[in-house]
Amino acid sequence: MLNPSTHFSPIRMEAYVRNEVEMEVSVKNEGNEPLWVEADVAVPEAISLAPDRLLSRGRMRIGIALPGERISKKVKIFGGASSYPDTYAIRITFFGYGKDGTIAQRCELRSDLRCERAGHA
Repeated sequence: MLNPSTHFSPIRMEAYVRNEVEMEVSVKNEGNEPLWVEADVAVPEAISLAPDRLLSRGRMRIGIALPGERISKKVKIFGGASSYPDTYAIRITFFGYGKDGTIAQRCELRSDLRCERAGHA
């Protein structure tokens, strides 16, 4: 079984200005077999996975997770003039592939990213 989690650095994004937040995606393999782990990431259109254009969907190759092991990968999320103050729901779907190349595990995670005006808490 896959046990996923996320962490943002910094913990919030600034509205209406170019800035970025780094999201660390980690997953623990609680099963008995090694898994190749990938994740599909979907963000609202007000923010982006690319610094120079709107990109609302992407795929992360996280790596091989041995039984009982936690692995992680970081992805940047970019804001700009269209990133208004709100709480953005980031949806992540994890896929764990077994040794035969088929999907052995699948789980979904929703992570909330706060976007606020500068100087407001």
